[in-house]
Amino acid sequence: LVIGGYAAYSLANPIDDSCPQHVVWGAPQVAQEGNNQYLCRTGYAVNYNYITKVAYYSVENIRVDNLVKTAPRKDDFREDPQVPTEYRSTLKDYAGAGYDRGHIAPAADMPFSAQAMSESFFLTNMMPQVPGNNRGIWKYTEELTRYYAQKYGQVYVITGTIFSQPYKTIGNNVYVPSHIWKIVIDPKNVRAIAFLFPNEIKDDSILLRKHFKFLCQTSESFNFSAE
Repeated sequence: LVIGGYAAYSLANPIDDSCPQHVVWGAPQVAQEGNNQYLCRTGYAVNYNYITKVAYYSVENIRVDNLVKTAPRKDDFREDPQVPTEYRSTLKDYAGAGYDRGHIAPAADMPFSAQAMSESFFLTNMMPQVPGNNRGIWKYTEELTRYYAQKYGQVYVITGTIFSQPYKTIGNNVYVPSHIWKIVIDPKNVRAIAFLFPNEIKDDSILLRKHFKFLCQTSESFNFSAE
């Protein structure tokens, strides 16, 4: 991936053209276009990969005023009707597979409208995620991101997936990411911080506290305070 704004040769893509409100320096550019689809939503956008049936990444603009809860979570997981049927992931793919339907752009970032909340449950915004990871260190990372938005007023967020060999799949060839990552950008102070985790079990409470302490210390070392 080439992150727009960090590379002089970055190119505009449909997210930059159709829903630029979700990005600050442009959306990431994939090396090869063709087996993918850009999808703009109320609270986020994704670049969906037809081969893995999981998004390359999501982009969000999280503002402090949008974190005021007005729309309840309803867990209406469903296929995305904008994607051709043969390239969709389905509820059946996830059933009994042992993985969570993990949000890429979190539902908790979308409480500002019922439409935004509902759209966050399209399966194009999901990845097969190890339960202990989704409900553990990744949840803490998402909460830390929202804390940054509350503290600094606004952050732009890019969240993505990495697939390493040997590839794992569930259902009808839905790929399981080996790693997940998140970049948080503070546009006002022109700074950013990135997180990368293996898609593995991280459900030990002591280990979680150590990881969260590390996140806070790392944030502070970049003057991106979590205190």
